[in-house]
Formats: sequence, C-alpha cells, structure tokens
Amino acid sequence: MSVARIYAIALNTYREAVRDRVLFGVLVFAAGVLALTLALGELSLDQEMRVVTDLGLASISLFSVVVAIFLGSSLLYKEIERKTLYVILPKPIARFEFLLGKYFGIVATCAVFVAIMGALQLLVTAIQAGASTALIVTVPSVLVAGLGVGFLVSKDRTLVVPIWSVVALGASAWLCSTVDVELFRLLASLVLNLGEVLILTAVALLFSSFSTPFLTGAFTFGVWLVGRAAHDMVAMETRVLSPAMKGFLRWLAEVVPNFNLFVPGRHTLVTRTSDYAEPLAYVATSMGYAILYAGATLFIAALIFRRRDFL
Repeated sequence: MSVARIYAIALNTYREAVRDRVLFGVLVFAAGVLALTLALGELSLDQEMRVVTDLGLASISLFSVVVAIFLGSSLLYKEIERKTLYVILPKPIARFEFLLGKYFGIVATCAVFVAIMGALQLLVTAIQAGASTALIVTVPSVLVAGLGVGFLVSKDRTLVVPIWSVVALGASAWLCSTVDVELFRLLASLVLNLGEVLILTAVALLFSSFSTPFLTGAFTFGVWLVGRAAHDMVAMETRVLSPAMKGFLRWLAEVVPNFNLFVPGRHTLVTRTSDYAEPLAYVATSMGYAILYAGATLFIAALIFRRRDFL
C-alpha cells in the first residue's frame, strides 16, 4: 500500500468536492439555520442558551450527514460515469488504494464542513452568552480578512480553506472561553459529528461500489435512520411487536451502526467539576467504535470493488 498514491487520490477528491456548488448551497443554508437559532432562542422562556446550543448542534449533525451521504454516493460514481476510472486503474495503483483515497478525501471535506459550522456555532453561542461586542466584531472580521489574504497569495485556493477552518474554529473557541458556556460539550459534540461522518462515508462507499447514486443515497440514509432508531425500538416495551419481530430488531441493532452514540444526551458531555475524565472516555470510545466500524465497512467495500468488472 502506497501512502503517496492514497494521498494523491484523496487530495484530488477533496478538490473536486469543494468545487461542487451543491456543497456551497448546503453550507450557506446551514449557516442561515445557525443564525436563526438566535431568534428562536429569544422566543423561549429563560432557555435561550439551551435552544441555541441544542438546535445548533442538531443542525450541524443533520447537515454533516447530508454532506457525507451526498459526496459518498456521487463522487465514486462520477469516476465511473466519466470513464476517468478507466484511465486511473491501469496505472500502478490498487483498487483498494483508490477507494481509500476517495474515502479520506470525502472525510476531509466533511471535516472542513464541520469545522466551519462549528466555528459559526461557537460564534453564535458567544453572542447569545453576551461576549464583548468588540471581540464579536473583531474576531470574525480578522478571520474573513485572513481568508481573503489566503485566497490572494495562494496558488491553490482549495488548500487554504482547511487551514482557515481550523484557525476559525480555534478563534471561535477562544471567544467562547471568555464567557460562561459549555465549551467542552460543544467541542466534544463536533468531534462526535466527525465520528458519525466516518461511518456514514464508509457505508455510502460500500453501496456506491455496486449501485447507482440514487440507490446509494437511499440505502445510506436508510442505514442512518435505522441506526438512530433500532436500539430505541429494542429497548421499547410494547405488546404490539411479536417475539420474532423483537428478535429481528435485536439482530438489526447489532448489525447496523449505533448512531445514537454520536448524539448523546447533554448530561453525558457536561460535568459540574473540572474533571473531564468520564466525558473524554466516552468521546474516545465512541470514536474508536467509529474507526473500527468504518474500517470493517471499507474492507467489505474494497472486496466488492475489487471484483467489479468495469469493461
């Protein structure tokens, strides 16, 4: 396995993904939703901060899922449809290397999306918490100016965005640290969003290795829905379901990824003391689960993709 070849495929995949206008549309719409949470917070009764953070994190999770499904179901198929895959595969590159490159390129794109949305969420949270007006104006202004300068001096603008997104997230986190907010919970939730993306992208590539973009998107979205509901359905006590159906649901809950791990209750990530050992352990185990499940899924996808005949 060549890391250089995988990196080259991942870089090209990222460049192709960030140029997609649909991705920009989703980003703008998601940013609008985050801004709307400020207005919704004002309509609540003494729960402004909770509304802003909970709705904001839920929207980031939802839109990151949409981006992962869209990219995972379309980018690999585009290579086949445009017949560019026929030019790449005869070269000294294994099919699993090509698949891994696609995977890491999509994950990198989703990570940039989550970082940018996370920075906006932290900024909105700081505004709701009553941060200094001077800082609220200065930090975004400096970030926008820095992005503009980066675009002017860089030969490859697509590579400016990942660095800028990390800087923006760090600057927004620093801004939040100046006020009393649940900063650890917000950052931990963003990391968990990335874990959800790791699995969803692998599942999308699994279906994309043998199916069309529409069916891949439908299947992946179905897996996500089941992964969010299966464990709750198993735990639900009801007389409506037969023993056979309950057994099937238990089996299904063990097979499909448990996406509920990545959207835990607020008390799971919030601690009243400075001891973050338990929340950190939860985030670490959840991310470990995501990496293992994504790795197993990619292994199956690589086997299917290897046997596929493109002639």
